[in-house]
Amino acid sequence: MTDRELAIESIEKALEASATLRRHLLDNERTGRKMIAALRRGVPISESVEASGKCAAELRSSTNELLDDYALARHQMRAAFMLPSLQEGMSIGDVARTLGISRQLASRLVSEAKNALVPQVG
Repeated sequence: MTDRELAIESIEKALEASATLRRHLLDNERTGRKMIAALRRGVPISESVEASGKCAAELRSSTNELLDDYALARHQMRAAFMLPSLQEGMSIGDVARTLGISRQLASRLVSEAKNALVPQVG
């Protein structure tokens, strides 16, 4: 797979993670509205999530998992852009400014991208 194809794939994965997170957040908003309605009906606060038809522990863990998935996809997308950008003549500092990240983070992403290309010995 070329660097360009890897960059495209990483964008697609980030978009997918974003869409999944967005759907989940919209569902959480609906749950929140149901909780408010339940509270206005006099349901105890401790029972408001269940009154909305959800499990509080599942909401928390699924939200955290999807946030982590999205953050990882964004990180991988930035890393996938590093090597092609350098090959196109940009410096690490140029890429850092373009991405709005520190030069140190850009340098770390370059290292990660280079390490990802090295075959792992099992």
